[in-house]
Amino acid sequence: MPRSNESAFLHQVLPNSPAAVAFCETLFRTTHVIDDLIDKDRPVSDEAIFRAFWDCLFELPLNPFYRQHEPYLRPIIANGFQDWWDSVKLERAGDRHGQTVAFILRDNLTSVVVQCAYLIGGYEWMQRVAEPIRRHAHEDTLEQYLEALQEESGRKEEENG
Repeated sequence: MPRSNESAFLHQVLPNSPAAVAFCETLFRTTHVIDDLIDKDRPVSDEAIFRAFWDCLFELPLNPFYRQHEPYLRPIIANGFQDWWDSVKLERAGDRHGQTVAFILRDNLTSVVVQCAYLIGGYEWMQRVAEPIRRHAHEDTLEQYLEALQEESGRKEEENG
């Protein structure tokens, strides 16, 4: 995620739970800003940075879905966030195996959406939507991901000339 249809997709897999959708949208908006700041591949406006901090400090903790399920969601978020950080370090190591592992780890916050589906609809609902959630989040193939890393590395080498 994110894509132009992300909100509609979240409403589809998290039906009748606007607080769960808002929680996921806030979490993903925030983590995308963090990713852009770390990767330095896109400029990030002061407004976006401020909003990301606002969301982390105020919006997420106030979200009723998060408040209700915080003991369950917090460890999943922490694990997904650490997986993303590990993926950044593995990408930068530059070896193909590390980059392949990074590809696996980089979108593990997707597990949060799968678990939100469980929390709002139980086991059967989670089983019904887990695969579509993962396919939605992991739209890029490994080959596309590795090619993009190669292109980004080439651009950085040119810039550092």
